[in-house]
Amino acid sequence: MSDPLDPLDRKIVEILLRDGRTPAAQIAEEVGLSRPAVSDRIEKLERSGVIRGTTVVLEPEAIGRNVTAFISARGAALSPKGREAFRALMHSDEVREVHTVAGDDCYLIKVRTSSIGSLNELVSKFSEAPISLATRTTIVMETHCEKVGGIALGEQKA
Repeated sequence: MSDPLDPLDRKIVEILLRDGRTPAAQIAEEVGLSRPAVSDRIEKLERSGVIRGTTVVLEPEAIGRNVTAFISARGAALSPKGREAFRALMHSDEVREVHTVAGDDCYLIKVRTSSIGSLNELVSKFSEAPISLATRTTIVMETHCEKVGGIALGEQKA
């Protein structure tokens, strides 16, 4: 798929990726457009789904989420009750990402919990009926790079 962004939209998105609260007037100054033109472009990017939202990124440890882990899960197709329970778990604050994956596993689930005990409780929920998935958990010892909120555009300078 080709890049749907023209050069001005790309520059606006790059600025917003650095700081989603950058005022339209400041963006306008950086890209050489009027503030209303920038606002219109941002609204168009939101309507088209290029920009899915603006959010606050919290430091996990600051809110007591000291354990990051990845749960690999596999099993037979979920029953209707299993799918409903699985969807309910996806809405848990501790579940940060859920991906269907190719390979031996069915799902890769990123979680952040307050303790090993709470991680164990969460993993048990994926293992117990009605979900009944086999799980393998990898606990993160140290995070070296985490890009939050989507992708970065363009090449990074070394």
